[in-house]
Amino acid sequence: MKIPGSYIAAVAVGLIASSGLTAADDLVLSGWGLDAKNMETFLEQAADVGFDALITGSTDPEFLAQAVEAAAKHNISILAYISPMGHIQRAWREAYPDVPIPWQVMNDDEEAAFNFISAGDNSYIIPYQWGGEAIMTNEVLTNRAICFSSDAARDLFKPMIDNIASVPGVDALGFDGFGYQNYRRCYCEECQKRLADYMAAHPDMPEEEASVNYFRDALVGYINHLAGYARSKRANIKTSIHIWPVFMPEPLYGNRLDIDYCGQTAAWYTLWPEEKIAEYSRIIVQDANNYYPRQQGVGMIGYYDRPGEFPVKDAERVDMELRTMIENGCRRIQVCSSIHVVNSPEIAEVFRRYFK
Repeated sequence: MKIPGSYIAAVAVGLIASSGLTAADDLVLSGWGLDAKNMETFLEQAADVGFDALITGSTDPEFLAQAVEAAAKHNISILAYISPMGHIQRAWREAYPDVPIPWQVMNDDEEAAFNFISAGDNSYIIPYQWGGEAIMTNEVLTNRAICFSSDAARDLFKPMIDNIASVPGVDALGFDGFGYQNYRRCYCEECQKRLADYMAAHPDMPEEEASVNYFRDALVGYINHLAGYARSKRANIKTSIHIWPVFMPEPLYGNRLDIDYCGQTAAWYTLWPEEKIAEYSRIIVQDANNYYPRQQGVGMIGYYDRPGEFPVKDAERVDMELRTMIENGCRRIQVCSSIHVVNSPEIAEVFRRYFK
């Protein structure tokens, strides 16, 4: 079913009128993904859909400068992100070729789950959530991630941030993949030691609560440290994130981050119910400034056009998710993948009606 443009326009007008928003309160759309092979064509199409910003995983200053110049023609901002997965693996091997990468450590049951999920097409057959809120016991992410107790690994992000901050016109540093492979904690020797020290300092705290608090705060501190480092290199640089993989004990912990644009999942790839999308959208926006005044809450919507691998979202479904997010306060929205949105005519049309 194709939703008439007049209906969506009427909804948008009603939202503005009922909420007291003014014309200056336009919706803002950012997307994870930049088609580097067809950059000029892609940027033109993305601008037509209504994208205000695109986020790339490249930290190469030359490429970023080219992307900024090309995107400026279409009034699109370019952001560059870092990750404790692919980025750090390459950097570690260059810096410490004879030292094992300090990956996070899972327990035996979680490693067994990792091997099962990774085998063949299992991840597409079982109700796997791809780093979203797990519904299976011992679900884990199939991406290895660096341990946040490794100061040496953390320092390897700093040259990447230097490269990003050095490029005029790159508006923000992005973060993606900052979380735990098992969605809860790490079992490496150093993390076990630090957790024991934390528990000794909080003797009245139950063990499970201590574990949740320690590993949540370790993750938060890690991200905030790198965000602060970026601002020390360029005072006006902004920071953006998508909270992924999920931290299961506190899925919406993102308001604890000293980040400008904190993207938290409001509509995952796996067809969340409308009530959950509404609830999460409200929390993302209403709680954004609980800890830091700089933060703006951003709702993330997942869209992949990969039938057989991810649930199919038709235009009616995507419209419901966007409308629900907007009705419940999300003025800034990010989507992954922007490339899939642009290349899917019916889905692009839904986004265009809201953001163009």
